[in-house]
Amino acid sequence: MHSLLTFLIGPDATARDALLALVDVALVAFVCYHVLRFIRGTRATAILVGLSLLALVYAGAQASGLATLSWLLGHFLSYSFIFGVIVLFQADLRRALAELGRSSRLSRLVARLGKDDRAAQLGALEAIVKAALELARRRVGALVVVERSADLSDLAGSGLRVDAAVTPELLVAIFQRSSPIHDGAAVVQGARVAAAACLLPLSAAPAAPELGTRHRAAMGLVEEADAAVVVVSEERGEISVALDGALQRALDEKALRAVLYGAFVGAERGGGGGLGALVRARVRGAAGREGPRAAL
Repeated sequence: MHSLLTFLIGPDATARDALLALVDVALVAFVCYHVLRFIRGTRATAILVGLSLLALVYAGAQASGLATLSWLLGHFLSYSFIFGVIVLFQADLRRALAELGRSSRLSRLVARLGKDDRAAQLGALEAIVKAALELARRRVGALVVVERSADLSDLAGSGLRVDAAVTPELLVAIFQRSSPIHDGAAVVQGARVAAAACLLPLSAAPAAPELGTRHRAAMGLVEEADAAVVVVSEERGEISVALDGALQRALDEKALRAVLYGAFVGAERGGGGGLGALVRARVRGAAGREGPRAAL
C-alpha cells in the first residue's frame, strides 16, 4: 500500500496529498464500476472489449519496439477516434444522462410537485392495460408509447395529432386494421393521447428471431429516450413492455399493471403514502375485481 501511494503522489508527499490520492482512486473506481454496470448486456460491452484488446496490442507493440504497429495503433486510439466512439455510443450516452437525471434530487422534487398530474396519469395507465389486454385477445398489433421524463413532443409531431383523453375504447379504435392510423405508435403524454401513427427509430442491437418490427421499434425508442412502450404482438397475442433499455415479454394482466405502474412511481416506490400508496391501492383494487378487462 505504501509503495502504491509513493507511486501515485511521490516520496515527499504530505498527509493531505495522500488523502487526495485515495479520494481520486476511489472516485475513478466508482465511475468505472457504474460505467461497466451500465453497459453490461449491451452492444457497448463488445465494443469495449475490442478496444481493450487493441490497447493491449498497442502496449505490447511499444514494449517490443514495433515502431510501425505502435504508430498505427497510436493514431487509431488517439483523440480523433474518441470522438468517433462518442458517435457510436450516442444512444447509450443519452440513456446514461437520462438515468442520471432521473436519479437526481431535483428530478425527485419535480416528481413530488407533480403528484396530481401523476395521479391522473395512473388512470391513463389503467386504460392502457385494459386496451392492451383487449388488443391481445383480438390478436391486433399495437405500439403505445408512454412519456416519462423525456419530452416526446418531437416524436408526437411525426404522426397525426389526436389530443384526446386516454380511454381503452380510443386505443383499440386506433389500432384496428381498418383504421387509417393503425400503423406506427400512439404517443401518450400525461393523461392524453397526443398523437397516433408516429414513427419510432429501429434498434440496431441484435434481437430474438421471433421479434418483429414493433419490438425493434420499441427497443429503438427506449435506447434513446426515457419512455415506456407497450407492444402487442399480432402473431402471438403477446404483450411486452420496453423500459429502461430492456424488453419484458409475455406479460399477463397482473405483471403488465405492475410494470407500468412501477415505471411511474419513481422515488416513492417504497413510500408509505402519497403516490406510492395510490398505486398500491389501485393494484389491489384491480386484482380484486373479476373480469377487469374493458368491455369493448
